[in-house]
Amino acid sequence: MSEMQTSAFQLYKSADQHQLSLSYRGPFVDELTARIVDISENTIADNMGLPKINRKVSFLLVECFQNIIRHGETENGEAQSDSGMFNFKNVGGAYIINSVNFVRNEYVPQLKEMVEKINSLSRLELKELFKQQLVESELTDKGGAGLGLIEIARKSGQKLVCEFEDLGNGLSHFHQQVTFQDESEAGGVPKSYLAETKEMYEMMESQKVLLQYKGDFSQKSILPILNIVEENLVGTAQQRSMAKRVGHVLVEILQNISKHAEESEGIRDGIFLIGENETSIFVQAGNVVNDNEVSEFKSWLEELSEMTDDDLRTMHQTRMKESVTLEDKTKSGLGLIEIARAIAGPWHFQFDKIDDANSFFSLSVNV
Repeated sequence: MSEMQTSAFQLYKSADQHQLSLSYRGPFVDELTARIVDISENTIADNMGLPKINRKVSFLLVECFQNIIRHGETENGEAQSDSGMFNFKNVGGAYIINSVNFVRNEYVPQLKEMVEKINSLSRLELKELFKQQLVESELTDKGGAGLGLIEIARKSGQKLVCEFEDLGNGLSHFHQQVTFQDESEAGGVPKSYLAETKEMYEMMESQKVLLQYKGDFSQKSILPILNIVEENLVGTAQQRSMAKRVGHVLVEILQNISKHAEESEGIRDGIFLIGENETSIFVQAGNVVNDNEVSEFKSWLEELSEMTDDDLRTMHQTRMKESVTLEDKTKSGLGLIEIARAIAGPWHFQFDKIDDANSFFSLSVNV
């Protein structure tokens, strides 16, 4: 129970100022790029309404994500389950993209020199450097010499924030941050989130969390999250047999947040994590609920947790029939019944007070 709170509730509190926060740790493949952009574009389009900013942020997201794919290294030179981490968050009017990937120590001095040079140049000088590198540099399977970094600096209008962490095995972690904000506030050295990102990466690595999302759980935000999970997190041979059940539980849990989370300024805010145990997939989710609903909600959860499979099947059939006449389908309780029927073992839930009127509901299940 305490571990669930640390992963869901504490993460939610620590990301209180983040309107959107997405962290991904796992295999980095090209297909994921579009899904990451889908999630971020929904938030930017809804909350900023600025297509120009939307296009620039999308470019930066793609370039930073592709940078991990192109330049990342692993100990045996092959793609592994952990190739680093990608994090994107919206804090106020700023959009911050953090990444962590492996690089060989022999390339670190060259990368440091390139970053220092880029940060010393004006926008006009960066444009000229890009042209020069494009003509003179030899393109390889890992791209040109710093072309991606130059373009990121040009598009963001901010200094690059980087750090190298020697892992002691011939490899280093390359921590990189790219910041984009309104042009009136651009320039100079942006606030660093490297330490926060490193802490998030260490937590996700130790607890085997693959994806963490904090933000709006409206219907159009849920779809790309489901696509990421279904296409990339249940694809191994061991997981394929449970893929259908995992997808089903995910839909119900995310729909539950979308339907029942307390709405504020059109946003249904919540947090969602997915990871893997040795024999199962775990899902943790949480959202704000009004205190007036807690007592009834808690009783319903406790009642379902004590039911046998036969009891749940009978209850499901009964509620299905009753839901036909309900004007508000969210009152049927079918979503939680579906989750209870599909999970492996008991679920764990908790309510934590967050203010005078609301509590934070956390749910943890294994599939």
